[in-house]
This record gives sequence, structure tokens and C-alpha cells, in this order.
Amino acid sequence: MEIQLSEKQMDSLANRTAKIVVNLLRVEDRPKPRKKYIGIKEAAGILGMSEYHLRRIKDKFPHIKRGNNQQARIYFDEEALLTNFANNI
Repeated sequence: MEIQLSEKQMDSLANRTAKIVVNLLRVEDRPKPRKKYIGIKEAAGILGMSEYHLRRIKDKFPHIKRGNNQQARIYFDEEALLTNFANNI
């Protein structure tokens, strides 16, 4: 069975199809990847420095603290560390 479409109908079908594809491919609708945080030992290894020194200069790098103030653990954004490391080579 063959269906005959006019040029106007084909254009309409193509436009509707294009809108559907664009909506499926929208970047802002995609879930954003979660950042990966790493501990101080691994972060110090990436940066090539001691854990003690990294603790002293931690504010130069994106990090978060988990826990109470006395015993908080520090986690660094792995992507930011790798970017910083690559820029300093």
C-alpha cells in the first residue's frame, strides 16, 4: 500500500518530526552528572603533595566538609583537581 502526500503535508510532517527530535536532544532536560568527590589521600596523590600540605592549602581547591567541625572529613572535587593539575604541567 502506497500513500501519496502533498508537498505541504510532507513539510508539515518533517517539521513535526524535527520538533520531536529537538525536544529529545535538549541538553537542559538531561540529568546533570554528579560530581565525584575524593578523599584527601587520593587528592594529595593527584597533586603530588603531602596530605599535611594539602590540608593547609585546601581553600585553593573546591572541596566540601562532612561531619562536625572537630572531626570533619574533607573531600575534593576530582574533576577540578585534574583540571588544575593539567593546567600546571
